[in-house]
Amino acid sequence: MRQGCISLGKVQCDGCQNIIPYAGRYLIIPEEKGVESETGERRSYCVACSEERGYVEHRGSEKSEPVLTFFPADLNPPPPPPEAEQPSEPAK
Repeated sequence: MRQGCISLGKVQCDGCQNIIPYAGRYLIIPEEKGVESETGERRSYCVACSEERGYVEHRGSEKSEPVLTFFPADLNPPPPPPEAEQPSEPAK
């Protein structure tokens, strides 16, 4: 299971071996032999290394900032449909 995290400045990337700075985003993912799995060893990757391995997805932009996520679209369920408003009865 993928976990998107925010560093407290004490996390080392398992890819590039750099320390992920305070408030930097990183991904924790179980891997076996370099492939994502359910039971593998937990690895931490900075955003750059996550992108390199294909674990990052770009989803357009919001407020003129690009949206970056560690979770693929097929894992995220679609939002529920808006509820149809029922016409209220007029007061008598």
